[in-house]
Amino acid sequence: MTRTRVMPNARLFEQVSTLRCRMSEDLVAKFAALTGDRSSLHVNEAFARRSAYRRPVVHGMLPVGFLCLLDPFQIEGFRSVPLAVTGRFAAPVYAGDTLSLTAGPGRTAGHDGEVAFDYRIEGDASRTIVTSGTVTIEYDHRAGPPREAAQPSDGAMLVHSLEVNNFLLEQLDKDVTDAIDFRISEATLRDFVELLAAGIDDLGAVDLTGLRERVHLPNLLSALLFSTSVGVSLPGASATFLEFSARWEGDVELKTAYRLQGRVTHRSMATRIVKKELLVTRAGREADVVLRGKAAALVNQPSQNVPRIHELKDMATDWGLKGKVVLVTGASRGIGETTAKLFALHGAKVIVNYHRGAEDARRVVQEVIDAGGEATAIAADVSQADQVLALVRRGVERYGAIDVLVNNAARDFRPIPFLNLTWDEVQKDLDVIAKGAFLCCQQVIPHMLEHGGGKIINISSVATDNPPPDQAKYVMAKSALVGLTRSLSIELASRNIQVNLVVPNFVETDLVAHIQEGFRKKMARDTPMQRHASTVDVARAVVFLASSHSSFTTGQKIMVTGGGAPYL
Repeated sequence: MTRTRVMPNARLFEQVSTLRCRMSEDLVAKFAALTGDRSSLHVNEAFARRSAYRRPVVHGMLPVGFLCLLDPFQIEGFRSVPLAVTGRFAAPVYAGDTLSLTAGPGRTAGHDGEVAFDYRIEGDASRTIVTSGTVTIEYDHRAGPPREAAQPSDGAMLVHSLEVNNFLLEQLDKDVTDAIDFRISEATLRDFVELLAAGIDDLGAVDLTGLRERVHLPNLLSALLFSTSVGVSLPGASATFLEFSARWEGDVELKTAYRLQGRVTHRSMATRIVKKELLVTRAGREADVVLRGKAAALVNQPSQNVPRIHELKDMATDWGLKGKVVLVTGASRGIGETTAKLFALHGAKVIVNYHRGAEDARRVVQEVIDAGGEATAIAADVSQADQVLALVRRGVERYGAIDVLVNNAARDFRPIPFLNLTWDEVQKDLDVIAKGAFLCCQQVIPHMLEHGGGKIINISSVATDNPPPDQAKYVMAKSALVGLTRSLSIELASRNIQVNLVVPNFVETDLVAHIQEGFRKKMARDTPMQRHASTVDVARAVVFLASSHSSFTTGQKIMVTGGGAPYL
């Protein structure tokens, strides 16, 4: 098609032109039918709900199509021909949004007779710019009688319907190509004008009669297919259209077969951005380029699939402890004894450490064996490095590994007023509670690393936050254990070793048997749940932290306090 460039009065380009349009689900459906862009992000409620937008978004190119209704395209006595258009999509548009389109003033651009207009599209409610760019137009005398009326038919542009692709970023190597065959008919122009009419906020303010004679719409329509190229063909449904540019080297004609070809020119794994070169050529004549363009898109991460119920069932019933080797220090009585037994009931092989309670330790092991479990008792004073070394070595020789370490050993809870306290007494508590945990960790961690990870659970006390009177030695030792837990959790997190605390309040064990019964009852009444913690309460928290149910938990503490202080 040949034409003679003419230049309307330059004063016509000095004004700013505005237009309001409303996006709707019906408009999205019309655009999808016209362009073939049935990207799941726009037309599939379930897919879009799993995206970052949480609901379907309007095609980015849809509002761009309304540019042809702005004043620069509607100069009396002239036909406007789009020569170039660019756009940057800054924010999503949703069905129901009302948009304001603004263009102008114009400026001379490129060759004589070309006029460029900056445009922006804003959300009426948010006043956020959703799209901005430049459109370049040249003008011709309006020629010929009105076009023939379109016969009733489908105005869809695509020659062949397309399946919506959904390429992963890793699949989009440089020079990967795609192609879309299309044709624009009178029916296409009719459907496009009907689409525009459906979206105009004030239809009386716009004259759509003769629009097909005032604007060379096929050019603009061919650029709208960039939406299909990005959202359906390559990359497909996971793409968020970021920006585009188009420059026509000839006019797109009616009833002529064309091919929109795309080629990946850039892929960034860091930013997840893919860029495409786009060419429109006459079908079968690849050298006959009508349009050159570019497009950039963000390839979103695939939506995360929630486990199916049969998978959750397996997770819920299997705590991941069967066959694991668990070392519990101070396990001949109290919290340690109950914890060792509960691990055995979950299928773990238990090392029952004790210092002086040999008979009690043997009893615990026998109970486990009688119940069908596996356990062994190993004596060691955890405050002595050589004995800890022997404890861990014997445990590994027996079972081949140590997967879980529970640092439970404590000396006593005997109150001593501070002025009567000697450093020797403080040192004894520090040696068992803090040094013992330190030595056990140093010996066990290398075995955990060798087997790909492990769990360390330290038994602390609310006394570190709410110190009782006359317990400075105990509070100092348990506070050191808190510091060790925090430090190791950070240091070992990247190596798949989780380190956590279980923090009970008063627990009815032999350790506190010396406390007067009346005072113990008062403490229970002061607890919101009106009772003290049991050894089972504590053991359950320990087993949870050792299980697969807490594999993403480290450096934390589980409070077993019946609702009592300290509060989280």
